[in-house]
Amino acid sequence: MDDDLQIDSDEDLFRNPVYYEPAGRNLDLDRSDLGVPQGQDLLNVLLRMRGRVPVEKRGLICPDCRDLRGRRVAMYLVQRDGVWLASHYRKPGEKPISHESDEHLARKERVAKDSEDHGFPADIESQTADGHARLDVRINGANGIVLGYEPQLSPQTARAMRAREGFRRRGGVQSVWDFADPDHAAIGTVPYVRTPNLPASVIRVQKNPIAVQDGNFVLEEGQCSQNGALTRCPEKPYDPENPTDAGYCGGWHRVLVPAHQSSTFTGEGGLTLTRFIVEAAAGERIPFQRGGHHGWLPAQQWQQYLEANGPALDDKERQPSVRRGDRRDRCTEDRPASEARAEPKQRRGSRAIVLESRPRETEAARVPVDASGQAIPLCRFGCGQAASLPGPEGLPEHFSCRRKQEA
Repeated sequence: MDDDLQIDSDEDLFRNPVYYEPAGRNLDLDRSDLGVPQGQDLLNVLLRMRGRVPVEKRGLICPDCRDLRGRRVAMYLVQRDGVWLASHYRKPGEKPISHESDEHLARKERVAKDSEDHGFPADIESQTADGHARLDVRINGANGIVLGYEPQLSPQTARAMRAREGFRRRGGVQSVWDFADPDHAAIGTVPYVRTPNLPASVIRVQKNPIAVQDGNFVLEEGQCSQNGALTRCPEKPYDPENPTDAGYCGGWHRVLVPAHQSSTFTGEGGLTLTRFIVEAAAGERIPFQRGGHHGWLPAQQWQQYLEANGPALDDKERQPSVRRGDRRDRCTEDRPASEARAEPKQRRGSRAIVLESRPRETEAARVPVDASGQAIPLCRFGCGQAASLPGPEGLPEHFSCRRKQEA
């Protein structure tokens, strides 16, 4: 490989579209002919250029950089796990190519400034200690907490997001992924919050509150009835055609429920992104993972959760996250969808997470007794009621039931 290349980390290396100038088209790196007529030997030709032809003169460029930024950015080929990928060319020490939108930059700047104002040092574009992940904003919190704020405004696959979260978790970082799209495929698959999709000019004004609309959970338990503590049965499927429908099963549940769906939510004085970040950095909000769904709990609620459900799963006991190249995501933020992307979005949305349920307790049927305390037998004719007087045959019956039987 050429000596003057800054090699991308695994996190930065995705399946980017690559344009081959001599052919005037994008290459398909999944095909042996790269999608070019008579292109069976083209890959070998490109590989033989290594160390002989400067990267800028090999004819591989980024079509997104050309279309979005009006720049000709050269690319080169690398192989990971048997898959060929195209990476942006940059010299040692240069930052990775970025297409961050103004809204994305504004969120990073706002959170960094808010954190600094509340006494928590923050750095924009900071590497983890092991060098395997680059944090949009690194916040040094209380008691050794390292918080990574990651605004995610572009569509990404859930698998790619889980892989990126794995790099951060193994680097000792508590991530806060901030989504603006309520239908984002990764909502719930990583520790997240959801905030409104606001313009950069609004985000940059610190006095403008940015509401946390999802990702913040609370612990609730109680009877599942109209007069109980729960607003609806957590085990009854949500009906989008009838969103106001409230169903109850009569049982008892302990659930983690999004704060805006809880029985105590009033809609006033809601949680803001600034307050959330500051409290998370102070250790007053704790990330949880339950049944594959992630979110955040206030520290007091977290203690109740542990008391009711035992200790959290240790990282060593988790199934290892193996990255094997679903690299059909972008290496950059917030650019339009590319034809190289795959995996359609799946609506996840907010949901209650059931921790424990018990069915409705039914009272034991009372058996009628006579004056001496002996059980009164049931009517011989099967009406289901107790009959204290015997009939002609000496068996318990009701006179009315006999008449019906003889009729």
